[in-house]
Amino acid sequence: MSSSTQKHRTFVSEPMAGKPVTAVPGIGPTLGRELNREGISKASGLLGQYLVHDRNPQSFNQWVKRSSGANSHQANACTQAMKEWTDNNL
Repeated sequence: MSSSTQKHRTFVSEPMAGKPVTAVPGIGPTLGRELNREGISKASGLLGQYLVHDRNPQSFNQWVKRSSGANSHQANACTQAMKEWTDNNL
């Protein structure tokens, strides 16, 4: 099930290249700073982590929570966006 937010629709419908990590649904400025501390400043870096987790939503979701301090809602929005983007583009 896809999110109905404008941020989600925009993210999954456009190329990812060059987008900041904060363009990913569920990732705002605070979580973006935490991910930046982990070495991830671009949306493509999050995509890389999603792929490292073998496109496993549960595993990636837990990683997002641990790495950024995201709550369940934020991590779910991020995970769903990565899943939908990869389903549409890879």
